[in-house]
Amino acid sequence: MGQTTEGHRWLETDGGPFLLTSASTLNSWTGYEGDYDLVIDATDAGNSLPYAVAGRNVVVLGDEPLRTTILESRHLIVQWIYANSEDDILVNASEFDLDSIEWREGPVLESDGALVLMDSAIPGAEATEESKLVWQWQAGRARLDSAEVPLAPHCAAKLHRLVPMTES
Repeated sequence: MGQTTEGHRWLETDGGPFLLTSASTLNSWTGYEGDYDLVIDATDAGNSLPYAVAGRNVVVLGDEPLRTTILESRHLIVQWIYANSEDDILVNASEFDLDSIEWREGPVLESDGALVLMDSAIPGAEATEESKLVWQWQAGRARLDSAEVPLAPHCAAKLHRLVPMTES
């Protein structure tokens, strides 16, 4: 379910975590029809940080169903922990010094030029425009680094940034 604030759509899930995948592989994700068991197993094993699903081009954003949006201009996925308002968290995430954050290097994802963020319980073939966010991103490999940060007094978020990977 998506809500729009100042040009940004926020997504929420029914209790499960979000996933990020390439648009070209979206329809192969079966969600509650099978693949979601992989998410439950990983969560039960204690994975609270973003992780890749083995053998799939999918990254699960940990285990919390936090309200989530994308700030494409900063290459960020923002998950709302607490704030006075959506505008408050967006302004602070837009202005925060990203170089001051101690990022945890995360899993690598292959992009075909577009990435999709959605509820991991939904089968990709059933994802609607309202239930997903599409992120235009360069083709190639990217690493998803993460951090949980206080953005300002009474404002905190989980931030996930995409870092392009160059072949060496």
